[in-house]
Amino acid sequence: MSSSTSTSLKFREDTYAFALTTRVVAVGVERDGVDYVELASTTAHYAGGGQPSDRGRITSRDNAKTFAFARAEAEKSPSGTRVRHAGAYESGASAFDVGDDVVVTIDRDLRMLHARVHSAGHALDVGMIRIGLGPSAMAPTKGSHGVENAYVEYDGVCPSAHACADVKALMTRLDEEMAKLIAENGSSAAREMSYEDAKAACGGELPSFITPDMTPRVVTIVENTPGCPCAGTHVAKVGEIGAFKVTGVRVKKGVTRISYSIPGMKDWNY
Repeated sequence: MSSSTSTSLKFREDTYAFALTTRVVAVGVERDGVDYVELASTTAHYAGGGQPSDRGRITSRDNAKTFAFARAEAEKSPSGTRVRHAGAYESGASAFDVGDDVVVTIDRDLRMLHARVHSAGHALDVGMIRIGLGPSAMAPTKGSHGVENAYVEYDGVCPSAHACADVKALMTRLDEEMAKLIAENGSSAAREMSYEDAKAACGGELPSFITPDMTPRVVTIVENTPGCPCAGTHVAKVGEIGAFKVTGVRVKKGVTRISYSIPGMKDWNY
């Protein structure tokens, strides 16, 4: 894939944009034999940052050609990000031509489930702060926000003198605090910032892979709390997450993994 152009990523502007009119810029076949379509712009979130890919359909304006994609994949370069939609044409449908006007539509229910799971992971960071286990004690390092397996890992372990040093106590306390946080139904926000503004919004520090020449996108899941660099989709109101449940805590080699679940995760059928 050439890196001469960049896909306009509309999902970063609006989580609730489920359809978009755009144009085909490339078609072909992946090395595994799967067809792909590349568009000038897309509302399909590609797999990355712990969040799974959206799924959906690409249809010509006259409805004569339809392509169902099971995944969106990104290739990043200094000039930007290009996204391939990998899948298959409907039976009897001919392939798109470069320049075709099309409509890309994503699976609305899956998009919102992914957004809710991802937002829940960020909200968990806020819950940790509220129970006295913020970044100075246990800094979040990475997470997985899939439908079958969701967790956040923290560098460090709960201090022995803390009221939540016992695993069961930690799980109970987090469930209580998360219930309060979700009931408050605060607003979340996501926007690109200058490096210095992003650094200030994220508590004075950014990951080393973000350099001063970048304008990172920062998500603040609850007002007046530290943000986090993130390219994923998120709910507008924390209450949309639904009931939050800590399902497990694992401590290994100085890293604490907190697994969680929200309504709809285990019910989703891929």
